[in-house]
Amino acid sequence: MHLAGLPLERDEGEYAYTAQLLLLGHPPYELAYSMKFPGTAGVYAVFLAVFGQSPTGVHLGLICINLVTVGVIFLLGRRLFDDVAGVFSASAYATLSLMPYVLGQAAHATHFVVLPTVLGALILLRALDRQSTNLIFVSGCLFGLALLMKQPGLLFVIFGSVYLFAVDWRKFSLRLAARRNAIFLAGTIIPFFLGCLAFSGIAVVGRLWFWTIDAVGV
Repeated sequence: MHLAGLPLERDEGEYAYTAQLLLLGHPPYELAYSMKFPGTAGVYAVFLAVFGQSPTGVHLGLICINLVTVGVIFLLGRRLFDDVAGVFSASAYATLSLMPYVLGQAAHATHFVVLPTVLGALILLRALDRQSTNLIFVSGCLFGLALLMKQPGLLFVIFGSVYLFAVDWRKFSLRLAARRNAIFLAGTIIPFFLGCLAFSGIAVVGRLWFWTIDAVGV
């Protein structure tokens, strides 16, 4: 809390400026470009609207996101092992995620990729326990949100798909395993597609594609 008023770091300034434009009704990539997907700017817009348009507002939002992530990591560790593993996993993340060596005091896109990813992994495990296609879809949506925050989130989408298929093909036919994987991937695509349209608007989708795909060599 006593570091909440620190000046914005480079990437924070970019996201905060884009978020301010978003609050004024200007979609990302219209008046300012970014090589990242628009999800993080959307999260920043929520921070600025709730906590105020200041560095303190941004960092208060980061604290909230990080606390929720710590809680989800506890639940994931407990689900995989036991309560002790959950406590130590959550404690380790709470400590390491604030280290200056990883710019932990800055609200980078990494923080907003991690939260939907670990939550999506937790729900995916529960989906496998309950054999619920609805939860598989929800898990996919969360992994899709991670991708919306920044391009490297695609690696977590691939991880979720591979893990689901690796578990399913031992239990079901190849066709059923493929169908369940298609449900998961549909979940990842829908929120990403709708999020890009909601944050950017149809008029600037071409610019979004240029700056986030063509310009970074994807």
